[in-house]
Amino acid sequence: MIAYFVMECAVDSRIPTYSGGLGILAGDTLQSFADLEVPAVCITLLWKNGFTDQKLSNDGTQLDSIQKWDVERYMQPTNIKIKMPLGDKDITITAYKYTIESTKGDNEIEAYFLTPDVPENDHETRKICDRLYVEGGLTRLKQEIILGIGGYEMLKALNYRPFLYHINESHSAFLIASLMKDMNDLNRVKSRVVFTTHTPIPAAFDRFEMKDVAGMLGRYCDKQVLYYIYQEKLGDNDELNLSWLAIKNAKNVAAVSRKHKFVSEQIFEGYRLKYVTNGIHHIKWASPHHKMLYAKYIKGWEEDPNLLRDVACIPDNEFAQAHIISKEALVEMVNSESDVSFIPEDFTIAMAKRITHYKRNNLILSNPNKLIEIAEKKGNIQIIFAGKAHPADSDGLAMIKSIHNASQYIASKTKKIKIAFLENYNIHKAGIILAGVDLWLNNPVRPLEASGTSGMKASLNGVPNFSVLDGWWLEACMEGINGWGIGPKPAWTDLSYSDDVQDSNDIYGKLEFNILDLYYKNFSDYLKIMKMAVSTIAPHFNTHRMVSEYVTDLYLTGIIMCYLEHEKAGVCDM
Repeated sequence: MIAYFVMECAVDSRIPTYSGGLGILAGDTLQSFADLEVPAVCITLLWKNGFTDQKLSNDGTQLDSIQKWDVERYMQPTNIKIKMPLGDKDITITAYKYTIESTKGDNEIEAYFLTPDVPENDHETRKICDRLYVEGGLTRLKQEIILGIGGYEMLKALNYRPFLYHINESHSAFLIASLMKDMNDLNRVKSRVVFTTHTPIPAAFDRFEMKDVAGMLGRYCDKQVLYYIYQEKLGDNDELNLSWLAIKNAKNVAAVSRKHKFVSEQIFEGYRLKYVTNGIHHIKWASPHHKMLYAKYIKGWEEDPNLLRDVACIPDNEFAQAHIISKEALVEMVNSESDVSFIPEDFTIAMAKRITHYKRNNLILSNPNKLIEIAEKKGNIQIIFAGKAHPADSDGLAMIKSIHNASQYIASKTKKIKIAFLENYNIHKAGIILAGVDLWLNNPVRPLEASGTSGMKASLNGVPNFSVLDGWWLEACMEGINGWGIGPKPAWTDLSYSDDVQDSNDIYGKLEFNILDLYYKNFSDYLKIMKMAVSTIAPHFNTHRMVSEYVTDLYLTGIIMCYLEHEKAGVCDM
């Protein structure tokens, strides 16, 4: 059995235990585990008050409040409680269970959401896992100890005996201390651990002062254990980096795209990584109208997404009709939440994702007068923005304001461009936006897009991707055939950063001279690109393929290597 550890997990849009791509990917992965009957169990944390409930004031300020939800309405209490030492306290942890059923309903995967919010704990302890990513410092350290060590101990209390532990991002890396405590053999520990590294920016690599780590774990494991598994003796003021802790103690380490492999090998100097490019759960992210269309013409696509390569067999008029219906649903949602009065006939772009500096969410508005000029010459443009900024991310909050201000300016100058910002972006809204727009825009700073999956979801629904050539899109882009690239196409080993001016000019240039002309003057050719987006992307960039690669390239090789080592050593714990 595989124990899949992750800090955030999106299993339902009504359950706010996720903030962005990592959580969405985890939910899709568990669904494919269930569908493909991979024996697995998930450990994550129960965020009692979610991430952030987003409201925008009249001047574009993001107002932060908690996301209230009823845990027991969606999850089943296990009533199992474990005690673990944390600093100078013994704290109690319990878990709620959420069951992910396979698409056919003939298999299921259990996800356990851990929480210290029980009467046995004091008020301060009960609030440790109050909100996702909002707290840092010692609170974050406690959260990650509960995830890694508490998760390991909870699995034992639930009578699970995983053979491999899959650490997704480094938040759960402290489970390595638990493995070492039980096994007392570093080679055996390494043979049990698979580590996937994700976003290659400093904020994604949690670091804690060694004195704080030793203080929190001192009654659970000896400081020498931490030195041993970190392979370095740290002074009290030195930092323990959880990503390095994970990579030093995993037999198999994976990046999340081919490009990301080269980026990560520069960060983790001296280590060679494998890569498994991320994917999406194809059934979950196909719109209801596309599901019916695919079921009609591509029998068996649900079980085998590779069959979606045959989308050419769908008549153009029916394919276009599915998009029109999806777009009408999107327009209805936009108009119900804003006063911009979108119409289905106008070319519509979406920039919807977590809002932070490196994602450059506002790049298309960097030269509003140029955008106005393009719309005046080529045709009406509608733009949807959606996404949350971390409440403490000043750059992200400023970016939302800049989107608001640019939108106000453009509205004062022309009626040819309409811009809407949709609050509280979530799984439900994403599904409507992804299927209903005409173009999916993604322009992060290269090479910081580890993989990205939103463009895969759009492509599954016949929406062309318009993205920086980084992450997964560097593998998938066929210029002008299944979408468009932004900026130069880099070599795999080129780790230079993209240029804002060059990329914005490319966005404006391709909109003006390629994309809008096709849409407004030669829609039959635009429709060909829409269909090619499905046939060239959906068959490969899905979690069924991704999970299969994890099983064959990382899980099974780890199991075989471990078996051989154990056989040689005369150890039998398999």
